[in-house]
Amino acid sequence: MTESAPGTSGDSALHLSPGKLYLNLASVLRQQVQAGDWASGERLPTIAELSATYAVAAVTVRQAIAVLEAEGVLRRQQGVGTFVTETGGAAARFAVGLDWPSLIDMVTKTRPRLIRKAAGASLPRHDPGSGTPAPSYQFLKRVNSLEGRDCLITDAYIDARLYARCPDRFDTETLIPLIEGLPGVTIARCRQVLTIAPLDIEGAALLGVPVATPMGCIRRILTAPDDTILYFNDVAYRGDLVRFQIDLTPDRTGPDK
Repeated sequence: MTESAPGTSGDSALHLSPGKLYLNLASVLRQQVQAGDWASGERLPTIAELSATYAVAAVTVRQAIAVLEAEGVLRRQQGVGTFVTETGGAAARFAVGLDWPSLIDMVTKTRPRLIRKAAGASLPRHDPGSGTPAPSYQFLKRVNSLEGRDCLITDAYIDARLYARCPDRFDTETLIPLIEGLPGVTIARCRQVLTIAPLDIEGAALLGVPVATPMGCIRRILTAPDDTILYFNDVAYRGDLVRFQIDLTPDRTGPDK
């Protein structure tokens, strides 16, 4: 690959996008690394070349590179240049779970950090067919990290009767495996809906990305055999880390095939 940066026709959009310019640039560079525009171990263009390509000041480029260096995507070598790390082009991603084992695998990859909590919470507005609300819920807002990188924000509502059994564990552990492992608790149904939505101001501050960054938003609801909603969770994954894959191979084994 040549030393020139991949062409970008959206430089003006970079400047017009809400949020801090260096975070917007970091997002663009991150996407290019993940797309393979620069391979693992490859040297990026110089600060001056990137500055000219994106029509930003050199200090903005340095700030953007510093963000990606902290994430482990890039590494700077004094007097030599900036390089994609060996794992930078293959950053861990979330495969949206389409069955229970893959869901558990996804949710257990991250480490939660409690932001705030509130007792006596009510569920957000939702489809009445989702289940029957419990008398009260414990609300937990958390930020989860994947391989040391803050990557998702979750607003979780846990049946207060379950939370009271082990509040310290609920505050610090991955929630779905914890609920599943509680004696006497049966999860009869898990429903999840995926949408794409822009990140709000609070979320942008928590994740350190621009406002309106695309997020993979999943509403996940667990219900008991009597249809009581045990767990209601609105979780927003960074859009650049979500992978949605379904096998649509036609079934050609039927009698009419």
